Amino acid sequence: MTTEFLLIDDDEDELEVFSQALHSIDKTIKCTLAKDLKEAIEFLNHNSPAYIFINFNMPKTNGLECLAEIKKIKQLEKSRVILYSNHIDEEMKDKAMALGAFKCVKKPNMINLLARRLKEILNS
Repeated sequence: MTTEFLLIDDDEDELEVFSQALHSIDKTIKCTLAKDLKEAIEFLNHNSPAYIFINFNMPKTNGLECLAEIKKIKQLEKSRVILYSNHIDEEMKDKAMALGAFKCVKKPNMINLLARRLKEILNS
């Protein structure tokens, strides 16, 4: 069975880096990009990915607001939702965990570090 990821991020280049890191772990992993909450909801109405990564810094809806909306969707109860951002402080982490995040992950600056973090998440 193919593991499916959803990356919610307004930076399309991030999908390429994220996908490369995932495919270095397992070439069968599928990753879809949603540029904002609206696109994410449209995708999630028909799909239940195992992992949902949400960037915090987005123009329309920030990652915490996005997380809160996604956690309301019943069919996603088993999906692991992860706040994924360049900067995650303790307050942001606490809020994300209170909203039901599985983890908070700081975006690494190297693809091999991202692959290592993703592998740890897949194995947890």
